[in-house]
Amino acid sequence: MKLHHTKYKKKYERYILSIVANEMKENGIKKINRNTKIDYLFNRFNTEYGFMVVRVGKQKAVAEWLSGLALNIPYIHDDIINLAIKMGSIDKNPSNKLQNRVVENYFNFMANMILSIKPNERVHGHTFFYNPDNHKEIKPCNMAKND
Repeated sequence: MKLHHTKYKKKYERYILSIVANEMKENGIKKINRNTKIDYLFNRFNTEYGFMVVRVGKQKAVAEWLSGLALNIPYIHDDIINLAIKMGSIDKNPSNKLQNRVVENYFNFMANMILSIKPNERVHGHTFFYNPDNHKEIKPCNMAKND
């Protein structure tokens, strides 16, 4: 059964943070809580792909990063559809048209789910976006216009 977006967003957030926690465990990180998972996720993005924020905007940069399989999330058509059903963002037995739309927008959707975690409010008041020239934080008013 399809859930209201406020319900399935929480499920996606828990899902994404559980993937991050598994990666942290694999890397030998012992202190794992909500804040350390969020820190880890956005620090990793910033290190690997943060430079693209000024070029394409934060949402597209995160989507591109995810499409390069940065996180261990589904990337095959059927797995993406099964995840969407499991999370409640679509009903069981979706039409082919809906399936195609879900798969086509998957990485953008997952980027939005990650950005909805709002690290600038939850991680010690800092954003994870930076200026590649001086590696300093970019304030929201200085971000690319297509954000």
